[in-house]
Amino acid sequence: MSKNNQPAKKQPAGKKAVTPSKTGMLDQLNKWMEARDKKIFYSLLFLSTMFTLLLFDSKVSLGGDDSSYIERAWSLIHDGKFPYFQGPGYPVMLSVFMRIFGLNVVALKFLSVLCQFGFVWITYLTFRKRIPYTVLFALIAFISVNNFVQYYASQTYTETFFLFVQSICLFVTFKVIDNINQKAGWVDGFKDNYKLWLLFGLMFVVLTVSKSIAFVTIAGVLFYFLLNKNYKQIVYAIAAYLVFRGVYQLITTAIYGANDSNQLELMLRKDLYKPEGGHEDFGGMIDRFLNNFNTYVSWHMYRIFNLRDFSSLEVLDGDTITPLPALSFLSTIILALFTFFSYKKNKFIFFSCIYLIALTGGVFFGVQANNMQSRLIIIAMPLIFLVLFYGMYEFAKRSSVLQFLFIAFSVVMLVITIGKSSINAKQNFSALKKNMGGDMYYGYSPDWENFLKLSKYCADSLPKDAQVLSRKPNMSFIYGNGKKFVGQYIVNSENADTVLMDWKKENVKYIIMPNLRQNPKKNNGRIINTIQRMLGPVAQKYPEKCKLLKTEGTDEPAYLYEIDY
Repeated sequence: MSKNNQPAKKQPAGKKAVTPSKTGMLDQLNKWMEARDKKIFYSLLFLSTMFTLLLFDSKVSLGGDDSSYIERAWSLIHDGKFPYFQGPGYPVMLSVFMRIFGLNVVALKFLSVLCQFGFVWITYLTFRKRIPYTVLFALIAFISVNNFVQYYASQTYTETFFLFVQSICLFVTFKVIDNINQKAGWVDGFKDNYKLWLLFGLMFVVLTVSKSIAFVTIAGVLFYFLLNKNYKQIVYAIAAYLVFRGVYQLITTAIYGANDSNQLELMLRKDLYKPEGGHEDFGGMIDRFLNNFNTYVSWHMYRIFNLRDFSSLEVLDGDTITPLPALSFLSTIILALFTFFSYKKNKFIFFSCIYLIALTGGVFFGVQANNMQSRLIIIAMPLIFLVLFYGMYEFAKRSSVLQFLFIAFSVVMLVITIGKSSINAKQNFSALKKNMGGDMYYGYSPDWENFLKLSKYCADSLPKDAQVLSRKPNMSFIYGNGKKFVGQYIVNSENADTVLMDWKKENVKYIIMPNLRQNPKKNNGRIINTIQRMLGPVAQKYPEKCKLLKTEGTDEPAYLYEIDY
């Protein structure tokens, strides 16, 4: 009798025959994706690039920081001033583009476009074959089509550059984790991976000089090594980082002088723009953390996931937004549970959890609670998504019903996100077409259009060495073709003589007085009245000293005054 035709062996008494379990939907989906790995990735990369271009915003934003990065890059090239403040990493890279293209905002924005492309690519390489393919491609889809992530892919903010550098840091760290040999001696352990450690030190220095708060990421890496008793790796990591940081400090100090910006002092202020308000004590820092935690977890996180509609929760007419502490608490419990589950399930997800805790903790402690910009957490959103999605994936594997619900939920969220990005792209297209056609003011509201046109007038018509005061000097700089303006960010005094004395010290001869809205989306008569509150008393007491030179616009006009001391 042939071997294949032998009768089946009888099962021992009392035991039922074991039938092979059916492959779950997620297992089938993983196998399907693995077989088409490259095709899926390149499709998502193409989709990411397409949305980056469709959502491309050729204007500078009203926030101001993006203009400041451009101005610092310009100062580095033309004045030899190193951009220590708020992290030099991005302005230094921006200066490379500026040397080639000059003060061309569209060309400068393409640095972020390239960084977005690299961010998606490196993220794929970092997590490929380290996490399930379902989770991998969900992550790639999120960073490729999410409207919030894509917004920064065409801005001169530092976020997309930071995400790109961070993806390289994670890639290198995962390579280090892969190559850990606990049995190797101290010397051999370093020699076996010295190239990785050199790259580790270099890239984490670039990361931490791109955002000052990013120094906490080093603590996250070290804590992961400590938990896993990788003591040699702790020493290698510290040594590699300090060597490159030391070289960086020596070179920049020798060429540009010592760092003259006190980031720590600014971080500890109760109000960033009011130094007279003093600094936070221990209790104040705890309150700041809790307030930021509630704001960013229950507000920004869900908003970026497109899971909450905040059309009715915008800051309008001075109203404040009330976060939902219960939602923050629930989200924290879920993230904590997923972190605990990943400890034994997947070391790369667990590392991402530790890194994420360090990064968000630094942001929540380091940023004043009244600074509620979504961009401050956008650098953590890919990892937040990864941890949440992986945790839901592992939970869904428990039953076929949960797997079906998980897949259905994922598809719905993808459709919603693509829909949001598509709507934004459609709205953006007309403005993009006009801007690229030469109308650089199209898309701004009248208050901003008049202010920016008057800034350009100052650059074109006033003496080159004229000192012009502006409420938004960085924006005036961009639209004034590189002319430096004197900034007036806060009301120093409303006493006419004190105001004149302060302006005279700055050699201010001209003043732009705009009517910039408090709420950019609504003309309700409320404006940013910093200049008005200072110039008003001067004009009232010394009307002969204030001469109106030009009025720009009729609706929400901007005024140019000449001051005669």
